[in-house]
Amino acid sequence: MDKSIEELLLAKDRRRDLRMQRLERGCITLSFNLNIPGLPKSNDSFHAFFTTCLNELQDYLLSHRIVINRETIHCETDAAGDFFLSEIIDPDYSAIQIKKLCESFETNHPVGRFLDVDVVDEKGEPISSGKAKLCFFCNNAPAIYCMRKQAHDYAAMRMKVELEISKYQESKRKNRVCKQLAILATQSLLHEVALAPKPGLVDRFDEGSHTDMDFSTFLNSTAALSVSFKKIAEFGYTFSGDNLKDALPNLRLIGLEIEADMFAETHGVNTHKGAIFLLGFSIFVSAYLLAKESFSNERFVSIIQAMNGDLVARELGKKLYLGKETHGEECFRRFGKKGQGIRGEIQAGMPCVFQKALPVLYQHFDSEKILNDKLLNKGLTHALLAIISQNDDSNILYRKGEEILEELKNRAVACMDKYGTAQFDADYEALVEFCRHKKISPGGSADLLAVSYFMYNVNRQLVWNDE
Repeated sequence: MDKSIEELLLAKDRRRDLRMQRLERGCITLSFNLNIPGLPKSNDSFHAFFTTCLNELQDYLLSHRIVINRETIHCETDAAGDFFLSEIIDPDYSAIQIKKLCESFETNHPVGRFLDVDVVDEKGEPISSGKAKLCFFCNNAPAIYCMRKQAHDYAAMRMKVELEISKYQESKRKNRVCKQLAILATQSLLHEVALAPKPGLVDRFDEGSHTDMDFSTFLNSTAALSVSFKKIAEFGYTFSGDNLKDALPNLRLIGLEIEADMFAETHGVNTHKGAIFLLGFSIFVSAYLLAKESFSNERFVSIIQAMNGDLVARELGKKLYLGKETHGEECFRRFGKKGQGIRGEIQAGMPCVFQKALPVLYQHFDSEKILNDKLLNKGLTHALLAIISQNDDSNILYRKGEEILEELKNRAVACMDKYGTAQFDADYEALVEFCRHKKISPGGSADLLAVSYFMYNVNRQLVWNDE
């Protein structure tokens, strides 16, 4: 007998023995394995799929309040593949009821024909549904018939199994990545507005230089935006065009929808228009690169620049809107390159984020396992100063002019120089008072801070964890 076949039969005998050992306690037992044609019965891909489906099965059982005795769990990989066995200790369900629920799990699962959940009652009798499963390959005859007749080529069947499993695992990864990107984007906005104190900006204790918005306005706005971030991520993850610029119209359309949601929630107050623009691009490009498992900050910057190479000339150099000149257009006309604002920043690949803020966040957070409020407040304050010191914030430039902007940047540089010394608190308080007195609010820098924290966490939670 072929050695691999002998090992397979021995593994199946051992599984049968494990089930028999459970009979002494008179409990219902449940086992789970995969239906894999050919050999080997397990590899890295199959094992990962088994783990995914086992977690789904356990959640499904728990949702029906079927309790697995965790002290009796046996889980291993042998010549017969991946295998799970445990006792059920819930007295509210009979073995027949549990089997029916497990059949429903298999039937409704997208790749349920690769799954095999068996139930054995208290007397050691296997519970059968009495229904013959169709062959997954031909979807015509019963699987047992095709197997006994060897109706299909094992290599072809195995190829189909591997393809379907790969597609299912990729769909799970897509959902996980896109959901996490949406969470991180929402977190970045919440942590930015909660940061306190901030110069001229709304925080958890103060309205800064604003009279038309406060902390609750930002919370309400963020809640409205959060529902659409996953939509952007899914668009980026599935985008397959040869030219990423082809994605711009759809990306703008989603952005306009999000803006409308924001204004509806805030009764017309602009809390996050700049953040929507920056985070929209950042989520899209991050999802696009993560889908290809090729994310790096360098690739991110390169794509952002390629997508937005002529953004300033395209959107500020000509009138996109009929009627009155927009603030952005006026700023660009009056101040030239310094007045490019957020469009100039993203066209340049977001240097305030990658060259100024991220190194600061790495310095503060990389060695920390958990980022608590105290750590976040220190790191984000330091990063905000790094951004303000570099950023030609068009919010300030438009309302207060070049001289005030330069003074703000110089004061931020002075604070940066004193960071970590006894003088810092006094200098930072003076900066906050300067913004209050001059009634200036570096809103563009706040948006860049949110994007910086988002990008930091994309690296920390999605990229580094996948490596």
